[in-house]
Amino acid sequence: GQQETDWKNCPQCKKISYLPDLITNSYICECSFHFDLPPKMRLDNLFDSTYEIIESQENVNPDPLNFEVNEKYKYIDKIKKYRKVTGQKTAIMVASGNISNLRAVVVCFNPKFGGGRFGPAENEHFLKAANFAIQEKVDMWIVIYQSSGIDVHTGVTGLAGMTKSIIAMNEIKKNNIPTFCVAARATAGGTYASSFFMHDFIIIESKCVENLLFSGKRVTANILKGTDQIPEDFGTGPGVMKSGLADITLESRKELKDTITKLANI
Repeated sequence: GQQETDWKNCPQCKKISYLPDLITNSYICECSFHFDLPPKMRLDNLFDSTYEIIESQENVNPDPLNFEVNEKYKYIDKIKKYRKVTGQKTAIMVASGNISNLRAVVVCFNPKFGGGRFGPAENEHFLKAANFAIQEKVDMWIVIYQSSGIDVHTGVTGLAGMTKSIIAMNEIKKNNIPTFCVAARATAGGTYASSFFMHDFIIIESKCVENLLFSGKRVTANILKGTDQIPEDFGTGPGVMKSGLADITLESRKELKDTITKLANI
């Protein structure tokens, strides 16, 4: 069945927008609320013209623990469903090509693939992209984050992705390739706690980005045991900026290509 209707309800201004109009406007509502942008559209918007997709490794088991929830579901079935819905093998879509005539590799998380989880298949895909960037001596490495964190169904194999992605980032830096983290809505857990902050530039793509945090308000409040009031803007774009954790917040994602190009050229 058709997944999306032709109308989208804005959580910020409550206005209902006609989908084709939203698409023309890069999925931004009149009130400047940013909806999730499908990865393919992101790549189309960023690259000058054509780009090559870097496919994931074939031989990685996305479900090394054969995870099952007591007769309810097998995890592998969920993965098959995500693959069908997104047309992707992993939760990231990776491409290489030219952005304003600079060679770039872009890694783009897809929240429609199980919340953009980072599991064994994703981390191998990430490493393959990093190797490609280093071999090709590209001019920039860009990761568009929208990830619910490490894939809990994969145990230690999934957690290893934190270390692996950090090693990959270190190698990219050793090769003097400028790196850009672009925070779209919601990046949490192990993804947030590993490669996210290792980039040279951390760009929040709009003021309405939220849930940039290791754990949500409720969990964090429990950890702090009420010693500190959690600020109202905890984990929001403005809150993250105020804490000095990011470099720049864009007015809208339409400024992304231009901003990255300027920074990379410098």
